[in-house]
Amino acid sequence: MKFKLLAASVAVALSQQAAAATYQLTELPRHDNSKYSYITDANEAGDIIGHASNLFGVKIDVSYIDFEDNDIKNEYESFKDRLENIDEEITFTLADIENNNAANTDAQAHAFMLSFLGARKTVSSFQYQRVITSISLSFTNNSAEEFVVFDQQSPDYEGLTRSVQNFLTSVSEDGAIAAWGSAPFEKVTFTPEGEDEEQTYFVRDWSQRGVVIAPSGERVELLPETNEYGGIAKATDITQLPNGGYIVVGQSSTALSQNAQESIDENCDGVDEPIAVCIQRLGNIYQLRAYQWTLDNNFVVTDTVDLGLAFTPDEDDDSTYSSIAMAVNNNGLAVGYSPARRQSDDALLRYEQAVIYQDGESKRIKEVEYYSEYSQAIDVNDNGVVVGIVGRKNLRTGTPLDTVGFYYDTQTDTYNTIPSYFEGAEVKITDINNNGFVIGQAEVEKSGSNRRREAFVYEIGTEASINLNTLLPCRSDDFPYTVAEAVKITDDNKIYAIATKTVERRNSLGEVETNSNGEIEYESVSLPVLLTPISGEVEDCTAPEAETYERSSASWSWLSLLALPLVMLRRRRK
Repeated sequence: MKFKLLAASVAVALSQQAAAATYQLTELPRHDNSKYSYITDANEAGDIIGHASNLFGVKIDVSYIDFEDNDIKNEYESFKDRLENIDEEITFTLADIENNNAANTDAQAHAFMLSFLGARKTVSSFQYQRVITSISLSFTNNSAEEFVVFDQQSPDYEGLTRSVQNFLTSVSEDGAIAAWGSAPFEKVTFTPEGEDEEQTYFVRDWSQRGVVIAPSGERVELLPETNEYGGIAKATDITQLPNGGYIVVGQSSTALSQNAQESIDENCDGVDEPIAVCIQRLGNIYQLRAYQWTLDNNFVVTDTVDLGLAFTPDEDDDSTYSSIAMAVNNNGLAVGYSPARRQSDDALLRYEQAVIYQDGESKRIKEVEYYSEYSQAIDVNDNGVVVGIVGRKNLRTGTPLDTVGFYYDTQTDTYNTIPSYFEGAEVKITDINNNGFVIGQAEVEKSGSNRRREAFVYEIGTEASINLNTLLPCRSDDFPYTVAEAVKITDDNKIYAIATKTVERRNSLGEVETNSNGEIEYESVSLPVLLTPISGEVEDCTAPEAETYERSSASWSWLSLLALPLVMLRRRRK
């Protein structure tokens, strides 16, 4: 049987002689009321989830703002100067915002208030409206619709509060979704002790909470192990088990840190500000651990497991440590990253290390060569092959350096790096399918401060990663796409990706922008696409004088990618 299947795949591979690209690109729906749309995951059945950013027309609440305050006056003058420097006149005054609702009707005023509020969105500032212009999406054949996770209708203006983070992270084979988000901010008033004037604050019940959404729409919150002061729970991946039920992995707060409790006891007394504000001002106050939730077929949580750290802290160690599980396969093998100690001298490493979580243990994937080294395991297929990134970080700034991809076979205990477009190109790994194809994104330029990145596909065991754009038609007016990042590859080798395309520029209210001559302006935006394998050779789009990234006809290995649906015996894990 194996010889017949191999012969069939060879025959198909050798029959690919038509002069065409080896992938067909289909633009998927975009969210109509946002500038950028993305995919985060998809399953074999074609269920797609994602998110959008730069949502148009987000409502601004100015009822609590003191427009005589120097902060907003100075910000206004700076905004006005920036417009004058590009020969544009300002179209509003602060009085227009305060009295005439200009922040929600005038594009310049809206952009100004978004900038003003955004500059104050820090962990220590809770006296201004929190505005988050990203949303979650679920896709149909014809549209990309907002998927509300935890947001609520605002009591102060029409529509949702738009103060929450929402992330749909993973979708199982039957369409169950893992997600996480934050609670909406609520506007409260508070009078400090000894003062007469009320002050406005924005507070929320918790910053991260996991949730599973069943195909029926039923929602099950994934509570953190420790939920004092709200707790933290994040769901990063869900897989449907062969014998029924589901495993969800991510991260949970497992204890309140001792230092945080001391700070709360000493400082958060509700005298000068609300207790909730004081606690949230402290930032992370928890021990965070990679975590696993098990659900039955009725989406009832039946078990929870703290997946732990890759080392055991000393008994008198009061430090706060954080590990996370990023993915899990249908055999229950979870992967992620954790703090760890170096083998040679047992020194606690500064940066996280890629690990696998299985049978109650956390195992580091590779030995560390440098103190500045870091690594992250991102995904694992049903065959136990783990993929991720490894590199070094600047010890002063924490900036990643020399990042490359890797794959690790848990069955053979073999570790290898994934070649990039050129030596030193920064790499991001996103997915691996059960056929051993890995996808992601990597830099394609050797110089410049803003290095351009494009999507790649790599077959385990081969010598090179392939830029997906070299397997597509040549860029032109008829084909205006550049694939920037590959997000998901199914077991029939369809690739869900994010591409860029030039479209009409729209301002923060969603209006098409024109220049001083009344001509429409254009900009590059991101959008979701589907790449489907097709028969054919690759078009040669390279100019004769070009020295890098030349296109070439597909090798047998890449043509066999088209034949894999004939020989595929297993489905994707999710």
